Amino acid sequence: MNDFLARMETSSRTRLAAARGVATLESVRRQAEMIPTTGLTSGFLLFAEVKPVSPAEGSLATSGFRELVGAYESGGAAAISVLTEPSQFGGSMELIEEVVAAVALPVMRKDFIVDPYQVWEARARGASGALAIARMLDAETLEAIAKTAREADMFLLVEVFDEADIDAISALDLSEGHLLVGVNSRDLTTLQVRPDAHEELAPMLPEDCVAIAESGIDSPEQVKALTSFGYHGVLVGTSLMRSDDPAAAVAALVGAGVEA
Repeated sequence: MNDFLARMETSSRTRLAAARGVATLESVRRQAEMIPTTGLTSGFLLFAEVKPVSPAEGSLATSGFRELVGAYESGGAAAISVLTEPSQFGGSMELIEEVVAAVALPVMRKDFIVDPYQVWEARARGASGALAIARMLDAETLEAIAKTAREADMFLLVEVFDEADIDAISALDLSEGHLLVGVNSRDLTTLQVRPDAHEELAPMLPEDCVAIAESGIDSPEQVKALTSFGYHGVLVGTSLMRSDDPAAAVAALVGAGVEA
């Protein structure tokens, strides 16, 4: 694991310990089970992201998130991805609640999750999905997080960066509807996007998985290429956060994915 992920793991475990000090797993689960989840639709999936800060590009937004996600929804996004990591991405658990209150779409917690508790914590704030990074987790923990997502009636986007990560998730039953695979083309050592990563890794993915391309996506032409490689959707953050017309930007990307 590189230094960036190691720092993020340490931060996540610190936040996890603080959360456990406030509420037990049992109490969080009871609260979570009172909150309904929203399933993903079928067809091309565009995860439109709320990311206050980009470690690679700096501050993206400090307010106006309700208006932003409303534009994402009107543009045709399938789901909203919300960063909840505070130190590098400016996120928070309260941001999930703000977004959930503003849209009817499923909302996904994007963070450096290290424990099943954090999946229930996300649902208790209204999230319908969560992201887990395969290389941060041993096989037992990843399986436990996947099982928890299923029990919580949430989807789980399992993120991979290379062939070794794809091998590491081979034990998961990716034919289950709640599990998706996200291929991230950003090198987390340099924070630079590797332009050929999505095409390179696509043939290595399990045939029965729902594959989502992540990072460096900002044009309909890219979306068309990604669907031709076999991806079922994309996760787009920085380019939408910087767009002057996020609804139109989402609509253009979704249109390219549907047409391809």
